[in-house]
Amino acid sequence: MTEKKIKKFSAQLPEEGEVKIIEALNNAEGFVSGNALAEIIGLSRTSVHTKIESLKNTGFKIDAVTNKGYVLRKLPRKINPHLLALLGCSLPKDFKLRYYPKIDSTNEEAERQLSAGLEPPFAIIAEKQTKGKGRLGRKWQSESSKNLYCSVLFAPNTAPQKLQKFTLWAGIEICQTLKDYTGGLPIKIKWPNDLYCNGKKLSGMLTEARIDADRIHTLVLGIGLNVNSRVQTMPDTIKSLATSLKEETQTDHPLNEITIRIIEAIIAAYERCLQEDPRDSLPEAWQAHDYLEGKSVVITENGCTLKGKAEGINEYGALQLKTKDGTVHSIHSGDATLRR
Repeated sequence: MTEKKIKKFSAQLPEEGEVKIIEALNNAEGFVSGNALAEIIGLSRTSVHTKIESLKNTGFKIDAVTNKGYVLRKLPRKINPHLLALLGCSLPKDFKLRYYPKIDSTNEEAERQLSAGLEPPFAIIAEKQTKGKGRLGRKWQSESSKNLYCSVLFAPNTAPQKLQKFTLWAGIEICQTLKDYTGGLPIKIKWPNDLYCNGKKLSGMLTEARIDADRIHTLVLGIGLNVNSRVQTMPDTIKSLATSLKEETQTDHPLNEITIRIIEAIIAAYERCLQEDPRDSLPEAWQAHDYLEGKSVVITENGCTLKGKAEGINEYGALQLKTKDGTVHSIHSGDATLRR
């Protein structure tokens, strides 16, 4: 029997001295001298020049003027490991970031990194995915470098019931984060884990876990978010169904900043579940973002269908579906589509 070949992808880890240079230039109101940068990184001015050139090759626009020094003119538009490291200072100290220019699946890589010994919690971030995964075995189109593809892995080692609402709380936290960031864009959550804006799909999430009889050992949430892609560049199969932040606002958005904000939202949802604050009402929090509420819905599960009117979720996260005879059914899993 042949041994199964393990896929290996190379993460791009930012060099510490280069991150310090970007931090100094980003915080400065004008030019920063080569001597000052050399002192910051503890190396020579020649080393500073070499690192500046390396940074310019990754998308930073940095100008140099004799007797003045260096000035940062523009940040990278694409995902950049140096900028992620700088912005990621707001994350918990033990949280790790791994960036890949191209990968098969961020969820898959999260599991591989865990097996290789990377200590949770951490995030896997990719510029492109070749085998992005969605719910129910579907493929998530993720070939555009203008969007966000990210998976966050935790090792809770706790009772499964503590985290049974995690995906729903993550949807709420991410939805609110994007609303706050965009100044009130009408983003809603389609049960159980898709984000919609003005009737079109903006984002999808997939949660996977390793669970035994009484413990949940690992928990990974993957998210694909359409940020700066345009509808005309999307595959024909989803052009009429999908949207992006750029399509809805007609402006480009800082992909690295949004990535860190989304990770912060996922961490907040995770911590909320572990703390089990009795004052938290999942149905009430969900209602403010509910895409399906009041709409006619078809639920498909294991080849069976059920039609009715969506009436929010209950305290366990089950969709409340009122059928024609007045019966309210609690739907714990399945695929929900709007009746046309």
